[in-house]
Amino acid sequence: MKNKIMYWLTGVICLLAGSIVGVSQADEIKSPLPVIKEGTLANGLRYTLVPLEGAKTRVDIRLIVDVGSIDENDNESGVAHMVEHMVFRATDTFPQGVGTELHKQGWVRAQHYNAMTNYERTMYMMSPPKGNRDLGATLQALSQMTGHAKLLQSDLDDERKIILEEWRGKLGVAERMNQQRVQAIRHDSRYPSRPTIGTEASINETPARVLQDFYQRWYRPSNMRLMIIGDITPADAERDIQRYFAPLPDVAVPAQDYYEPLLKPRLKVARLQDSQSGSSQVSFVYRFNDKDAFGQSEYRHRLLTQITMSAVTRQVRRQQAELPQDASSLVVRKSDIGKTTAALGFFANVMPGGHDVALSAVLKEIERLKRYPLNEQDITEITSDIREVAQRMSDTPETREFADWVQQLTIVWQQDRPYVGSQQRGKDALEALDTITVEDVNRHLQRWLASPDTLVQFSVPGATPFTLPKPDAIIKLQKQWTVATLTPLQVEKEKIIPELPSVTQSGKRTAVKTFAAQKVEQWQLSNGDRVVWLRVPEAGKKVYLTATSQAGFMADTLNPWQAQLASQLVNQSGPATWSGEALSNWKKEKTLSLSIDQGADQLTVSGTAPTDQLASLFGLYRELNVAPGIDPDVMKESMMSLARQKANDDQSVSGKRTSEITKLRFGGPTWQQPDIAELKHVSAPALLSQWHKAAVAPVTYYLIADMPAAQLLPQVERYLATIPRQPASDVKSHLALPGKREATSAINIEPRADILTWSFTPHMWTPQAAVQVSIARNIASKYLKTSLRDDALGIYRMRVDSELEDKKQRIETEVSFTSAPERAQELWTLAEQAFAELPSKITQQDVDEQKAQFIRAEKGRQSDLTTIQRRLLLSYRHYDDPRYLSSVSKLADSITLEGVRGMSAKIYNSDNRVLYIALPQEVKE
Repeated sequence: MKNKIMYWLTGVICLLAGSIVGVSQADEIKSPLPVIKEGTLANGLRYTLVPLEGAKTRVDIRLIVDVGSIDENDNESGVAHMVEHMVFRATDTFPQGVGTELHKQGWVRAQHYNAMTNYERTMYMMSPPKGNRDLGATLQALSQMTGHAKLLQSDLDDERKIILEEWRGKLGVAERMNQQRVQAIRHDSRYPSRPTIGTEASINETPARVLQDFYQRWYRPSNMRLMIIGDITPADAERDIQRYFAPLPDVAVPAQDYYEPLLKPRLKVARLQDSQSGSSQVSFVYRFNDKDAFGQSEYRHRLLTQITMSAVTRQVRRQQAELPQDASSLVVRKSDIGKTTAALGFFANVMPGGHDVALSAVLKEIERLKRYPLNEQDITEITSDIREVAQRMSDTPETREFADWVQQLTIVWQQDRPYVGSQQRGKDALEALDTITVEDVNRHLQRWLASPDTLVQFSVPGATPFTLPKPDAIIKLQKQWTVATLTPLQVEKEKIIPELPSVTQSGKRTAVKTFAAQKVEQWQLSNGDRVVWLRVPEAGKKVYLTATSQAGFMADTLNPWQAQLASQLVNQSGPATWSGEALSNWKKEKTLSLSIDQGADQLTVSGTAPTDQLASLFGLYRELNVAPGIDPDVMKESMMSLARQKANDDQSVSGKRTSEITKLRFGGPTWQQPDIAELKHVSAPALLSQWHKAAVAPVTYYLIADMPAAQLLPQVERYLATIPRQPASDVKSHLALPGKREATSAINIEPRADILTWSFTPHMWTPQAAVQVSIARNIASKYLKTSLRDDALGIYRMRVDSELEDKKQRIETEVSFTSAPERAQELWTLAEQAFAELPSKITQQDVDEQKAQFIRAEKGRQSDLTTIQRRLLLSYRHYDDPRYLSSVSKLADSITLEGVRGMSAKIYNSDNRVLYIALPQEVKE
């Protein structure tokens, strides 16, 4: 039942938002439900004050201006977003720029301040580095930004370079396909013609006076909302709000009556296709007014919608059994497409060439839903699950950590709704549930399915030819199904909870080694395997298992692509004769998890279970080793997905880019990808043969469990020590080649350059060195971004990854960013220069700030079982004992100015560097 509860809590997030609190960090204090104070200034600005106990001087300040790209006039494309950037520049009080002033005070972009713009709103987010001591200064900055921004042409000429790079960075197949979806699903509304980022032309050409007009029209107190959360005294906060915001003039803003798509009876047909997209899907969508609650409360309406969607989702999943061979994964989704307008869609994945057949199948299942009521047992179970959660919420006083309060309050505040505590939400849900009947749920669904505004979408992969059917042809097909004989909806089959076979034989523990200081025992087993058992109270009443072996897909005896596919299918199918659904049911019944991950050089199986399900966890692991199976349905779905992906990769830019980079870095692929014919002809027995070869390699088990050896040992000897083993095969190495190489390829469809570079420096792994690399990486990222964004105005974002790879004994660094094509080489030269100057630029303050952050994070990590487990594995990999666990408390000692400067000189190595620049394709005459 626990898994069900978690599912429904997630499903009714808008109604029962945040009823689950995450795991606390060791030093976090939970605050009770605060007394929230709301007010309105004479000029119309509304504010919400949330004083939190235990916030430890922390404050979070957010200001929303209720304006977004949908409010732009035809000559203002992207202006809402441009204004968001520009208000951080010159204002009356800060002529050099608000952002410049914040940086002088030690603020860091994206850490202490940020902003975002979407269709409907612009939000400014502030988290002052000095907490509540900076509250007045923060409010002053926000009032300057939202009431006194100058929006100078000279500033815009500089800032548009950054905005253009933000636009450039968003370009790609995902953005193109998303725009096609918006145009289809939100047709006959402003949304398709109001992309938030604007266009290249509007970013380059819009003058400052257009921004000034927009700012004067919309940035008014009556169109703003302010929220302050944290360690505050409401009276003091109100005085600051009055001081900085009350002088702003009260000016009315224009009416905003254009959020909704125009609904009318019709069937629209749309094609979603891009040369770089592998999506192959068909969908039928209903559009309707979702706020017509027929006199019922909004809360009841949303709860009824949640129950209805959950019941439909269950039923549609069962109806997948009716799909033809070319279609799979029938799902239903509902989303808002306006403030009061929603869309309900039925989607099926399709093999290329099977769209017409799949559409007919989707229409058939929709007609079946119109004709027959939803399963009453489903509705009863769903309602019962929500009731159980609501009861628990109503009985439990609400307490949260600071970050959780910020997240939960912001969700509701953004929607301009008052926050209702979880206890009250639970009581409201219990009251509303008493009024919702099975008949109400069915009427709710039928109202959606009777909506006359409909849409059919065909997602066609790559350049596959496809003739779009006419609306009349689809309507004719619909009518055929309305008069066809259809069997009732599929009923829930009796849930199969399979049983694992009993294991009567038993192996032996043949040797024991104790490491008392680390609370670790090491056991040798009679089959050659080894158990490393860490007993710590943090494990509570659960067992944590990680099993590793030298059985990566690059082992000499394996076919790499078949081995990877086999491990994925076994992971989803379970033991022989089980189905994927049965495996899922069994795991839920036992409240355990177990998953397989096969890398190039290692096979890892990870799982957790309650201590009373230890035998189940070990038993499942054993069966996956000795008697695994592959469910035909699981294999069908996977092979369809792989075939679609392969067809797209063969002709896509991303596929070509991957091939060119692999050749540049490694000299060529280390294993051959399968072609379509090989994918079609591979069989389950062949894949199981690959899995068996991998599964027999000797294993080291890392167990974290707080239980007596007398309980653990018998299960280890029965289930783990009896698994047959054979010597592990050698694994082919897959290392980037040394040397300096670079390539430029004119393959991008988008008007941008992608700059990617990889570097490595040989270095022996130690915990201290790994920490120094991570600190040097963080500081390097700051200086590179300052150089390329703030100084050169050449990029919007950059990714800098650097890690001391313990298996390879190398510091591996990857840097990537996008830019204007003509500036690619110039900006890369600046990046190399920044790396070269890094050791001399790093200051004691840089190191002290990073060290303080590391120490704060480490407090949580030292009680985090995932971290403990990873460090135990690292310790055995390098020392063959658990000594690393004893040294973690001193890791921060390695963060010194000298140590970090020294490591910063090694994270980029120009002698072992690969540079790849992708440029736009040449325009053919």
